[in-house]
Amino acid sequence: MRRQVDTSVGMAAVAPLVALLVATGAPAAAAAPATPVVALQAPPPSGEPEDVEPAALPAASATPAQVEEERLTPPSPSPDAGGARQATSPDPLKLVAVTWTGPAPQVVELRSRLVTGLFGPWTRVDPVDTERDGKRSASTGTEPVWVDDSREVQVRATTNGQPVTQRVALTSIDPGTSSNDARIATAAVTPGGATGSPSSPNVVTRAQWGADERLMTWAPEYTPTVRAVTVHHTAGTNAYTAAESAAIVRGIYTYHARTQGWGDIGYHVLVDRFGTVFEGRAGGLARSVIAAHAGGFNRETFGIAMMGDFTSVAPPAPTLEATAQLAAYKLGGLYRDPAANVTLTSTGGGTSRYPAGRAVSLPAVFAHRDVGATECPGNTGVRSMPTIRSRTTTLVGNLASYPIRQKWLALRSVLAEPSVVESPTARSGRVTRFSGSNGAVYWSSATGAQAVYGVINTRYDALGAASSPLGLPRTDEKAASDGRGRYNQFEAGSIYWTPQTGAWPVRGPILNRWAQLGYERSSLGYPKGDQRAVTGGQRQDFERGYLRLNTATGAVTVNS
Repeated sequence: MRRQVDTSVGMAAVAPLVALLVATGAPAAAAAPATPVVALQAPPPSGEPEDVEPAALPAASATPAQVEEERLTPPSPSPDAGGARQATSPDPLKLVAVTWTGPAPQVVELRSRLVTGLFGPWTRVDPVDTERDGKRSASTGTEPVWVDDSREVQVRATTNGQPVTQRVALTSIDPGTSSNDARIATAAVTPGGATGSPSSPNVVTRAQWGADERLMTWAPEYTPTVRAVTVHHTAGTNAYTAAESAAIVRGIYTYHARTQGWGDIGYHVLVDRFGTVFEGRAGGLARSVIAAHAGGFNRETFGIAMMGDFTSVAPPAPTLEATAQLAAYKLGGLYRDPAANVTLTSTGGGTSRYPAGRAVSLPAVFAHRDVGATECPGNTGVRSMPTIRSRTTTLVGNLASYPIRQKWLALRSVLAEPSVVESPTARSGRVTRFSGSNGAVYWSSATGAQAVYGVINTRYDALGAASSPLGLPRTDEKAASDGRGRYNQFEAGSIYWTPQTGAWPVRGPILNRWAQLGYERSSLGYPKGDQRAVTGGQRQDFERGYLRLNTATGAVTVNS
C-alpha cells in the first residue's frame, strides 16, 4: 500500500494557481479556492453511462412530420358558431394549434367534428405557457391539441368581447407514424420504484419514439445543477390511446422545435396517462440541461409534462406514479430533499410571474403556475401536487444514507454542486459528476466513496474511467510528499500530476519498481507519459529517465 501522506484536498484543475503556490512555498491544501470553479457550458462528461433504463424497444423508423397552415373559411350557419372560422381538410388534422402574430387574443376556443358527425363542445385553449429563455419567436400560438382523425376544426378568438378570429391561423401537424407506435402500448410500462438513490423508470428514448433529429437545432446548454422539479400538463386531450402517445409526443416536438422556433421540445420528459415515460429535451435526463418549460425558471429545474388536460379531470394514478419516480430519480440522484423548499432566481420573460433577478422560495417539487402566468398543470393537477411530493419523498428515502452525498458535503467547496445524477458504473460502482473542478465521486462497497477531479479526472476519463485498467479510485486526490505534485490511487494503479509534467497513470510492475525507488522522490521524478509498447516489453518515461519492463521475464530496469 502507498505510504500515508497529506490528505488535504487540492485543485489540480487550477494548474497555474497550484504552480504559483508551490513556487512561493504555500501548502498544497491552500490551492482550493473559497469559491469553486463552475463550468456553465461544459460538454457532457465521458467515460460513464447515464442511469437511464430504456424501454425494451428498437430504434423507431418514423415518417417525417408534416406542418401546414390550414385555410380558415366561414363555417356553415350554426347557432353557436358566432365569430368562428373553420378548417376543412381531406386528411386527418391530428394535432392542431391556433397561431397568430401581434398581440395575443384574450380568449381562443376550438372544437372538432367527432366520429358521431357532430361537433364537440367549444374548448378554451391557452397560449403557449412555456418559453425558451431569450429566444421568443415573432409568432406565437396556443398549446397544441390532439384532434386525432377529425377533418374539420372550428376556431374562434375574441379580445374585449369582440371577434378577432380574422387575425388567427390554424396550424396542423401530422406527426406521421413510426414502427414503434403500437409496440409502445405494451412494451413501455413504468415499473415500481425503489427507495434509496432511485433509478429512473423505463424511458422511451427519442430514438424509440421517432424524434426527427434534423429538427433538433438547439445544442444542449448546461446549468450547474438541478434544484427543483416543475410539473406541467400539456393541456391537450385526455382521450388518446396508448398507441397514439408517441405520435402526440412527435407532434409536440415538431410544434416546439419548428413552429415555435425553439429547436427542440420544451419539456425534459413527458408522461402519458398510462404511465409511459418519453424522453424530451435532448441530453436532459441525467444531466443538468436547460429546457424551455417554465419561462424565467428554466435553469436549475427539471420539467415533467403530464400528457392531458387536468383542469377538471384528475391525473390517472399511473401518471402520478411515473411523475413521482422521475422526480425522485432527478432529485434523489442530485441529493435534493423533495420535501424541502429551494430558492430560485427568476431570469424574467414573457410568461414568468416574477421579474428578472427576483429570488423566489419554492417547494422542491412545484407546479408550473407557481412561477408562470398560466393555469398549468390545471386545477386537478395542482390538487395532485401533495401526492406527487409525498411519493417522491418516500422514493428518495434517507439522504443521509447516501455515501457519495456524504463525500460531496465534505468537499463541497471544491466540487460545487452535483450536475449529473448518481449513476451505476463499471465494477459494481456508482458515480456522481459535479459542476466544480471537473469533479466526480465514485463509490463501491470495496473502495468506499472517493473524489477525483481536475486534470487527474480528465486523464481518468480519457482512459475510460471506472472501465479503465485502473479500476475505481480508492483514495481522494492527495498532495505528493515533495509538495510539488498530486495523485489519486486506484484499484490497479495511480495517476500522478504536476503542472510541469501533466497527469499520467502508473501501474503494474513499473509502479512497483518506481515505489521501490521512492516514488516521486526517486532519481526519476514524476512520470511524463503513459506506458507504451517497445520491443520485448513496455516503457514509461519519467522526468529524469525511464523504466523498462521485460514482459518475458517480468524484470523492470532503471534507465536514468
